[in-house]
Amino acid sequence: MESIINVFDNIVSLYPDPVQRISIMITMFASVGYDPNNRVLVPTANEATATSLRIMLLSYMSAAVSEVEFDSSSSANSLLSTLRPLFNAQMTDKTLDANGFNRLQRLFGKIVADISSRGSTLPQVVSFYVDPSDDIPLPVLAQYIYQDGSRSDEILLRNNSTVVHPLFVNTTLEIIDNG
Repeated sequence: MESIINVFDNIVSLYPDPVQRISIMITMFASVGYDPNNRVLVPTANEATATSLRIMLLSYMSAAVSEVEFDSSSSANSLLSTLRPLFNAQMTDKTLDANGFNRLQRLFGKIVADISSRGSTLPQVVSFYVDPSDDIPLPVLAQYIYQDGSRSDEILLRNNSTVVHPLFVNTTLEIIDNG
């Protein structure tokens, strides 16, 4: 058991970003008897070991949640909707006893409370329509949206996959609602 804890502690030290750590652990969760497409547990060669590993993964993911700094209520809700199916699937595990079920249920309840309380005060992510026939520089859009052209980097990071060139923006953007 100590060697397994060392593996998880190494993951924590190798991935200081909690969002990246959670993502890696979700991938690991899928490799120990979880079908992410159907969101159900699948049989493994050793159910007891798979159950133990999944519970440890959920515990380490839960610890990482407290370190996540959300930039919007949308990102908080997204993380919660990502973790919910994992907990729900694990709580349906037939090898899980009542004590383990209650612990998982309390742990998930604390995650929901934490994410909800921190995320509820944050702004939402909204879509900002840019006419496809326009080519507007990103700093100009940032100035228009936030009255602060220096926030163009923030917009670019959030929309990196859709903005082809920051000086010629002509696509709908995801932005933080400045209310």
